[in-house]
Amino acid sequence: MAKSNKKSGKKNKLAFPLGIIASILAVIGLITVIKFSTDSIKNLTDNTADKKKYAEMLTPVVMFDPDPFDDLTQADVSQLLNSAVWALLMSEDGADKYPYSEGENFGIVVPQADIEKFFVSLFGTEIDIASMHSSIDMSEYDITYDAALKSYILPITGVESAYTPKVYDIDKQGSSLVLTVGYIGNKAWVQIDDGEYSAPEPDKYMKITLRERSGGMYVSSIQSADGQEVIGTAPPTQAVPATAPPVSAPPETSEAGTTEPMTDENGEPVTEEEQTSDEAASEDEEYSGEEV
Repeated sequence: MAKSNKKSGKKNKLAFPLGIIASILAVIGLITVIKFSTDSIKNLTDNTADKKKYAEMLTPVVMFDPDPFDDLTQADVSQLLNSAVWALLMSEDGADKYPYSEGENFGIVVPQADIEKFFVSLFGTEIDIASMHSSIDMSEYDITYDAALKSYILPITGVESAYTPKVYDIDKQGSSLVLTVGYIGNKAWVQIDDGEYSAPEPDKYMKITLRERSGGMYVSSIQSADGQEVIGTAPPTQAVPATAPPVSAPPETSEAGTTEPMTDENGEPVTEEEQTSDEAASEDEEYSGEEV
């Protein structure tokens, strides 16, 4: 019997540390599961990289603020061609590989086929741009189209864009993406004391729809958006005034507009306490005189 008790005691001594180890392993497993779930949810909800990617894509589109359109057939093609020109200039190769024109109309000569390539990259192929090539008259510069050369002549001049895009929301609708884009004016950046720049608020918001195609997405529409919905706040409401306390009736006044003092039957002035006492006594008399 002693040996049996001794073995039982050893088992009990071993059971306690084994239970602790099992508990620790269970906690570690739970933490691992929670961390994995948290990371998975974070990866699903954190679309910062996508927002940055689409903002970069939309930079040449937004920079000169083209007119809104529901589909490309309603768009101002010259504005979209201008976006295609800037997409080319902002590309990795840029304009370095193109020759310069001679004579009075000096600039970079870019074949229309190259502009068409960037146009298709940005806006798809829903319209026949080959028949719509023309000179582009912008407020700060002009881009000349040379039909004989089938090329655009880009001026060599510094141009300041109107806006830069910031993507606030990505709403997936089937094979399309509806982006909520803030248009931030380039002159809105303000330098603070320590040399850094404070982020400005967008001048306006637009809904830009991207449609899917083989090889990527393209812009199919640009529409106005409600800024209050974008930033997640309701429009400011008017303050509702608090209920005013009841106003006591003013004392009787004479025709002259001055307040007449209360007097008794002898013409003596009556104080407010005496008046209250008399009114209470009068009410008691009226109550006692009522028929039951």
